[in-house]
Amino acid sequence: MKYYFILNPNSQTGKGRLIWKKQLLPCLKASKSHWKAFYTRYPGHCTQIVSQLTSTGSEPVTIVILGGDGTLNEAVNGIKHFENVTLGYIPTGSSNDFARGMKQNSDPLETLHNILQNKHELWLDYGVVQAPGKAPQRFIVSSGIGFDAYVTDEALTSPIKNVLNAIHMGKLTYALIALKKLVTISLQPVVLTIDDTYTLKLPRFYFASSHNLPYEGGGFKFTPQARPDDGKLNVCVVHGFLKCLIPVLLPTAFFGLHKYFPGVTLLSCKKLIVRLAHPFPVHTDGETYHPQTKLRIWCEPGKIRFVY
Repeated sequence: MKYYFILNPNSQTGKGRLIWKKQLLPCLKASKSHWKAFYTRYPGHCTQIVSQLTSTGSEPVTIVILGGDGTLNEAVNGIKHFENVTLGYIPTGSSNDFARGMKQNSDPLETLHNILQNKHELWLDYGVVQAPGKAPQRFIVSSGIGFDAYVTDEALTSPIKNVLNAIHMGKLTYALIALKKLVTISLQPVVLTIDDTYTLKLPRFYFASSHNLPYEGGGFKFTPQARPDDGKLNVCVVHGFLKCLIPVLLPTAFFGLHKYFPGVTLLSCKKLIVRLAHPFPVHTDGETYHPQTKLRIWCEPGKIRFVY
């Protein structure tokens, strides 16, 4: 078995590179494993690398990602032949919502040993979003449309994130940008169609966040019941609130207690269709998708063989 390691050297402002060079690389060199490493150089590069590694599907490959949720998202979107791919992940990002939801070991070296020994295995679902006339986009943690996508989009380029990461307070990035975005967001009605069965119409819509795992934005537990292998998506819909109450709601979401607020609706479904009058931004695992007025979101069950 050959292992392909794909490293985002800029994850968590360079911490990923240090973990690789000082901890993981010496261990791999001392092992008898056959491996090859790649460094990503630009956004989308991980998708290209994974696509090339899995393009033929002629032999099994194990791909191990070192980075954050965004790098893992790129990897999932690059896989061509799932049946011959095993995926591993060593979290070195700032949010690490995938690792948090999976309850992964926080020690990179121990995680590497677990992967090489194939210690734990799980067949994961992934989600897909698609807008009319656009290519589908996969997600492994969550995808949101509306307010949460405004926040994640700004977090990608905000200097606040780098400053907070440097002082080990990166989890506050989402909360601080959310407070800023509250001032400018314009609410609108939404129509949600769940599993082609029933329709939910809401007049004051903030966001709908569809999850394969419970967390988003560095620890917000928007969907406490989400499981990565149940063949369903769990959806958190926030609506109807006065803006002044959102700062009260958001801190409770760290503990999953937001579900007790009126104006928070939690759903479980295999497919969701979102319809709006005006475009709202969309994200997949914190990565920007196109602003949309209509979006299809669905679950692809048990597609990814994951070792950890």
